[in-house]
Amino acid sequence: MKLAKVLTWLHKNMEGEVSMTEDTISTVCNDVADALRKQFASSTNRREFSARPSNLGRPLCQLQMEKKGASGVQPSYNFILRMMVGDIVEAVLKGVIKESGIEGYESSQKLSTQLGKHTISGEADLTFDGKVDDIKSCSDYAFRNKFVSWPSLKDKDSFGYVTQLHVYASATGKPAGGIWALNVATGELNRIESTDTDADVKDILAEAEEKVEALTSDAPFKRCFDDEPETFNRIITGNRKLGMECSWCKYRFSCWPSLQERESVFSKAKSKPIVAYTELNNMEGEVA
Repeated sequence: MKLAKVLTWLHKNMEGEVSMTEDTISTVCNDVADALRKQFASSTNRREFSARPSNLGRPLCQLQMEKKGASGVQPSYNFILRMMVGDIVEAVLKGVIKESGIEGYESSQKLSTQLGKHTISGEADLTFDGKVDDIKSCSDYAFRNKFVSWPSLKDKDSFGYVTQLHVYASATGKPAGGIWALNVATGELNRIESTDTDADVKDILAEAEEKVEALTSDAPFKRCFDDEPETFNRIITGNRKLGMECSWCKYRFSCWPSLQERESVFSKAKSKPIVAYTELNNMEGEVA
């Protein structure tokens, strides 16, 4: 088992029985240097929008907004540092996996594949025994609620990790293996194996192809999600709000011009949660 082999190597390293080779250390350092260049490149060097394996799993409406340069909510200063921490974690984990001696190991490789009449380029993380793997760093919450099984990942895959893996696999002509998840809060590690059938993969790649076609043909913008009724104590209040998928989207104000983010009208808590209201029809704080 791949995960068990990596954990065994880590235990042996702690006992002083094995060490990371200078060649692997050099590779990790080069990967970190590449990440620094990517994350801290000047604005003039940042790449323009394009359909990539890493973004094709995201909602089409979000990609259309990004492509047209819509106004988005700017992330806090710590966003780029979180991304950098993730890059470092992933580079180190690749080094550890390499040192563990898993058979058939191949490191990152740049690749391209055809989705319909369009060529998509990216870079796959790992290959083992003829299957493609990917690596993700994640929060403690995601590690315990999302990266526990393939079905749970697919059910909460707002970043499109499953699509990304299958596009990578398609580009290599090999099947998808699994995804490694490293908890940045605790250092815990897991690997979940893909359980998708050939029919599942066909549907995933067909959806990715449709998104590429829509993005390259300037298809009309259409929201992928509707807002939803607000409820309080399971009673509909008469107000409407964004669902979870939209409430985290940086383009939510461009997509919903009347959006108001404010404290919950109905919450009785001392510290009231912030709600993304699309309609405020009941401001009384009472429901029948």
